[in-house]
Amino acid sequence: MPATEHYSIIIIGAGLSGLFTAWNLQHKECDAIILEARNRTGGRILSPHVNGNIDGCIDMGPAWVWPEFQPRLQQLLSKLGIETFKQNTNGDMLYEMDANTIERYSDQSSHEMSFRIVGGVNKIIKALQTELPENSVHLNTQVTSIEKNNSTSGSPLRIHTQRGGKSIDYTTDKIVLALPPRLTQSTINFSPELPIDIFKLWESTPTWMAGHCKIAFIYDKPFWREQKLSGEVFSRLGPLTEIYDGSTIEDSTFALTSFVGLSAHQRKQLGPEQLIKMCQAQLLRLFGEESKTVKDIQIKDWSLEQHTTTAVDLSTTPHHPQYPANMPRTLWDNQIILAGTEVAREHGGYIEGALESAEEALTLLNS
Repeated sequence: MPATEHYSIIIIGAGLSGLFTAWNLQHKECDAIILEARNRTGGRILSPHVNGNIDGCIDMGPAWVWPEFQPRLQQLLSKLGIETFKQNTNGDMLYEMDANTIERYSDQSSHEMSFRIVGGVNKIIKALQTELPENSVHLNTQVTSIEKNNSTSGSPLRIHTQRGGKSIDYTTDKIVLALPPRLTQSTINFSPELPIDIFKLWESTPTWMAGHCKIAFIYDKPFWREQKLSGEVFSRLGPLTEIYDGSTIEDSTFALTSFVGLSAHQRKQLGPEQLIKMCQAQLLRLFGEESKTVKDIQIKDWSLEQHTTTAVDLSTTPHHPQYPANMPRTLWDNQIILAGTEVAREHGGYIEGALESAEEALTLLNS
């Protein structure tokens, strides 16, 4: 028999929703842990260091915040003492119509109200995790099934997991399921089985970022600023459909960060080397010879992440999805509570949505 551990509340998923939920619960001295399949926390929030520079964090997941529209995020940043800085929009924007037509516009940035987080979005993740009790996040722990105990004795819920080839079971009174619904539907078995309409709704709910690929081109200097360009580009030609100045506030790392417009299937057919070659040819068209002086390239294709993307996501175009308003937030008489940006009522697919859904989960836990 596998080893069994018991906790009053178990959160599945150590992304922002899961960590924020645990962070709030530990202030109430609740007996709670997080199970995470990855070898790291943060989920789709990822801000790797580049060139060995601890200040040079490039956001390869979410990057922008909008203070006017994200009150929960602003409140959290204030509590954690994390600062933001305005997205650089100084200079002209480029619009690539086709291979022969690049138009230049002044004072027309789409990011005038966009801010970024000093040190990268992952700074929120680190700050939340630092305040959690030791050993409260169990990494490399893949949840395979959840069982409901229908008897009057014992814990109501049992979670089966795999960690390093070993089976570990957990029992708990409540579960906060902080995973994308589509990922839950494809990776976790439920006993008894959930209603078919729930599974169909989960399967039809797109996973934010699953279809996206971001590439950051790192330079020794922001040569585009010398050309009186903001670094902001929109292209109808591609393969990069959107580019922006991804440099850090400390000016310790200069970067052009971009979104790839090709689908996951198209990217797979090309392969990363050919894709980057095509992207650099586009940068040459847009910015000239200095774009060749790249000293590092960071690429993150979220469609290759098994703990983010399912087979259904691969046919999804990389745009911001619409999320269903009729998503049930609880299962099994409130013993399982859903969280995560995909189940947010108002801000689905944004950092604010992750916090919004976690707040609702916390309210349901107390009801």
